[in-house]
Amino acid sequence: MTTHSIKIIRAKNLRKNMSDMEQKFWHRINRDQLGVKFRRQQPIGPYFVDFICHSLKLVIELDGSQHCDNIKYDNARTEYIESQGYKLVRIPNSYLTRAGMDEVIYTLYLCIKDNLDIYDYFVSRYK
Repeated sequence: MTTHSIKIIRAKNLRKNMSDMEQKFWHRINRDQLGVKFRRQQPIGPYFVDFICHSLKLVIELDGSQHCDNIKYDNARTEYIESQGYKLVRIPNSYLTRAGMDEVIYTLYLCIKDNLDIYDYFVSRYK
């Protein structure tokens, strides 16, 4: 089995087993609902990202509590993804719960529509 085949199988498995928050988020951004196309559980090099928009060179990661235990791994992953020309936005599940899914989706929509820097906006909001 080739590396490419293994990645396809892993991506399909990740899509089938998305967290509840990832599923809710996906249903709000798929089918060009924000005016751009997102894909879910896509490989970038050795890593798989939650959501990616190739046209914006944007990766969105929804981070559950397990990410607190994997800071070194997450930092290496972020560094690699950004070295490939993407901006990576991490949205903690706690922020999604606190701010509300509608707020986050609407903010993404406005940033895309007005060509604002999504990364800078979200990093400033929850850090």
